[in-house]
Amino acid sequence: MHLVWRAAGLETYERFLESYVRHDAGSGHDLVLLFNGFDDEASLRPYRERAAGLAEREIVLGEPCLDLAAYQHAAATLAHERICVLNSYSELTSAGWLERLEAPLADDGVGACGATGAYGSHLSYELFQLGVPSAYGAAFEGRRSTRELLHELAGARVPGAAEYWLYALLTVVRERRRSTRFPDPHLRTNGLLMDRALFADVCRGSTRSKRDTYGIESGSGSITARLRALGRRPVVVDRHGAAFEVADWHRSDVFRQADQADLLIVDNQTRIYAAANARQRAALSAWSWGPWARPR
Repeated sequence: MHLVWRAAGLETYERFLESYVRHDAGSGHDLVLLFNGFDDEASLRPYRERAAGLAEREIVLGEPCLDLAAYQHAAATLAHERICVLNSYSELTSAGWLERLEAPLADDGVGACGATGAYGSHLSYELFQLGVPSAYGAAFEGRRSTRELLHELAGARVPGAAEYWLYALLTVVRERRRSTRFPDPHLRTNGLLMDRALFADVCRGSTRSKRDTYGIESGSGSITARLRALGRRPVVVDRHGAAFEVADWHRSDVFRQADQADLLIVDNQTRIYAAANARQRAALSAWSWGPWARPR
């Protein structure tokens, strides 16, 4: 299912559809379009026209919501054995993409297959900014320069040192119970395939705020952490079909490593890294992989 977020625009949607038509999935499936943020038929019309003959089904959400809330709703609505969630900015890179993403599930021990994953930890990053020893201490070039680089990449105002120190302290206090220190292995939800019933079980919790969704994607109550607690392994799959176990995720040239040459599914975050300069790449790679970062 592809999440169609109206605010992302028609061009972003067309980029996904063009890649979907260009690259045969290699595995039988239904394309489900999950429309989010559309309040009338007129706004939906151009999106429906561009997907004519491609989609088997559409789900129109009544109220705009965050990505994971949309996925939760769809998982409860559909009856398929498996689901593959693709976010609004996803772009497929090669033929056989679905077949390659699905293949590791032939091993009963594998619980989920993701196109990208990371070890990054919000908790460890804020501790680093507070000057507390953490795994990020040797990975970043400095607290101030790293803060400036990451805020600029996010298009956000760069806060002053005192302002950010207070923010980091409050974040650590508030999030310490549901956050996990580095390394916090977690599959990203830009391209994720698993059994639908299992997805509904492990992708649960409040999605009222962006902070809530961070707690479902990473941390002690994340999709990945819950899978591992059930004895099911999460793997990252590259464009060649190679499946990487958690301990080897950092060895893949997929998410924020080298030139990301083996990405199976591109998204907005991988594009930011691809367009970044050397210092920016180093900061992004260090956030995701700590001492195992390979920005070059």
